[in-house]
Amino acid sequence: MFNNLAAFQNGKTLRASSYNVEGRNKDWWKVAAGKSRILADIKGPGAITHIWMTQGSRYRECLLKITWDNAKKPSVLVPLGDFFCLGHGIVNSFQSLLFTASTKHNNMFNKGCALNCYAPMPFKKRAVIELINQDKEDHGQYFYIDYEKYDKP
Repeated sequence: MFNNLAAFQNGKTLRASSYNVEGRNKDWWKVAAGKSRILADIKGPGAITHIWMTQGSRYRECLLKITWDNAKKPSVLVPLGDFFCLGHGIVNSFQSLLFTASTKHNNMFNKGCALNCYAPMPFKKRAVIELINQDKEDHGQYFYIDYEKYDKP
């Protein structure tokens, strides 16, 4: 499955996002306290190519859950901040090959931060990305998930 990860393929580039279809600037989704919300449910074959998220807090209270190919258990189940290389809810700006974070609140706890993941994540049948809010308060999440759909795996 990974042999041709960087090879060109016939496919289509698409995006799942928190875009507000009413045309207003409320481009975030609410994830109620103690609840979860599916951010993307993508039929394959395909590959997630980029995840962008931004929020004001709850880097440890919200979990990112990713399940591939109808598996019974997720392959990724991690606090949101930890997935994007921000430990203990402390935000910092940085750049690496696969992840970036951008904030004006360096070395501060639970402040706004834009997060990017560029790790290619291929799948054959299905990819489900979910956000679980384990906090006692509602959470607002801006996001988009770029992905490619292929004619064949």
